Amino acid sequence: MASEVFVHPALGTLVGISRGDDIVQFRGIPYAEVPARFRQSILRPRLPKEPFDARQPGPSCPQTTTLPFPQYWTGPLPPDGVKLDRPKTDEFNCLNLNLTIPRAGIIGTQKLPVLVYIHGGGFMVGSCSAQIAGREVWDATDLVRRSLTTGKPIIVVSINYRHGPLGFLASNELTEFNRQHGEAVGNYGLHDQRQALEWVSRFITGFGGDADNVTIDGGSAGAVSCHFQTFFPHRKFKRAMLFSGTCLALAAMRLEWHQKIFNTFAQRFPGAGSPVERLQKVSPDVLTHDVVGVWYTPLIDGEWIAGRTLAELKSIEVPPEFLIGSCSFEQDLTLSILRPPPILSPTDADKFMRTTIISILSTLGLTTYPDTLLSQKVLELYSIAESESSPTKQFAAWAQFVAELVFRIPPYHVALNHTGSKTYVYEFQATSPFPGWDLGFGKAGHAVNELLQFNAGGDLVEQKHQAALSGAVQELQDVVVNFCQGQLRWEPFDTYNKERLGPVYTLTNYGRGRKYGSIGDVVGLDVLGRWKAILEVSER
Repeated sequence: MASEVFVHPALGTLVGISRGDDIVQFRGIPYAEVPARFRQSILRPRLPKEPFDARQPGPSCPQTTTLPFPQYWTGPLPPDGVKLDRPKTDEFNCLNLNLTIPRAGIIGTQKLPVLVYIHGGGFMVGSCSAQIAGREVWDATDLVRRSLTTGKPIIVVSINYRHGPLGFLASNELTEFNRQHGEAVGNYGLHDQRQALEWVSRFITGFGGDADNVTIDGGSAGAVSCHFQTFFPHRKFKRAMLFSGTCLALAAMRLEWHQKIFNTFAQRFPGAGSPVERLQKVSPDVLTHDVVGVWYTPLIDGEWIAGRTLAELKSIEVPPEFLIGSCSFEQDLTLSILRPPPILSPTDADKFMRTTIISILSTLGLTTYPDTLLSQKVLELYSIAESESSPTKQFAAWAQFVAELVFRIPPYHVALNHTGSKTYVYEFQATSPFPGWDLGFGKAGHAVNELLQFNAGGDLVEQKHQAALSGAVQELQDVVVNFCQGQLRWEPFDTYNKERLGPVYTLTNYGRGRKYGSIGDVVGLDVLGRWKAILEVSER
């Protein structure tokens, strides 16, 4: 691992690492500081010290360990791999970012397009430096190298932000607390992301980037985050890629909904002082582990986030271009979430499934009235009406139903309502070659395209899967790079034809994706009929 010393014209001296002779990386650069728990972060306009050692990952946000990252692969580092420390957690120093830059970018005068990656994790867990078998999952070396190979170099920035109770707890008490400090209310994690984008806008030019040509990208809750960022004023990016997630998947909820969660925390940690004061004194590890079974979503703050549905959410400025879609087997995630613990009796297993389904649908932004999604008409379309009281009898069908409502259908609702700028819609069909996640192995599971986009473990895949993987990776990476460059040669989605729902572009094994006139040509008429019925409900 060769060190790379670089002097930024505004930030000062950093020490990064070389990845071959064509790429330089800097890790753990602080972009903002957290003045106190439940406070909005503040931009850091300078490095904490010089020279700043940016050779190892920075701290991540404290988080529960009950949701470990799937161990997709095992094996040694590649010959050119970098031995990295496993990131620690630190509530007040977790707001840092990683940079992967073509060497020509930092020594030349050309301004390169910038891709900012926001990791997922259900607003509960995650890190831009997450590792599997010592490899950073979101290491952008392979992606940036592909951009160089095709003669379209880009810079990739990946960011940390606060999540869980540290990033998304909200209540009347916290509203008053934030107002006393003259700052925005709640949504600390989203505001962290916004600070990261502000940092990129101010300082990426010194690294060879074009501050006026920024694209944001995320999968799952990272895509949800990207979508919410489009509604914030003074936007610092031109395009957004929403992979397996929209703001409808984990919709912003009203303060009353958040208050119940806050009250649960306040009751769990009694004692002297106000609830906010008490929760500020709890260690971050205890706070993130001791209250379980909580869904975290953004807050309808009445200022930047006006509501939960698209009809209520209006972009203040001209909306960015979208690249949006889902994977063909999103239900690998819902199969995992809905599966009852094996110790439960049949009656309790059904109760567990019903409760979980209702919880998921209650935070869905497809419609103002989530109950309509469980109407007899809708359930009959999915042939699950007879098992509403005992969903375990049709476990797989219910998992598919929930996956379609959360991940598969919303991109089309978003595309139909995204009339101010171009929208490109994809269907990801390339399959996972990683047996470590058995529910998604051999399928196009939830956000698997994110793994292939960065391709950190591709060399560990069995030889029999290599050709399919290599073609899929190159096809996807080229789409990402071309979109960042403003050179994606796809036909935009027809936002004025609700019957067509197209065109749609598939991305497949071996890189053999193609254009289809309608999503119905991809999923079939029966599925198309179901989706159109849900879209009709979504307009109410």
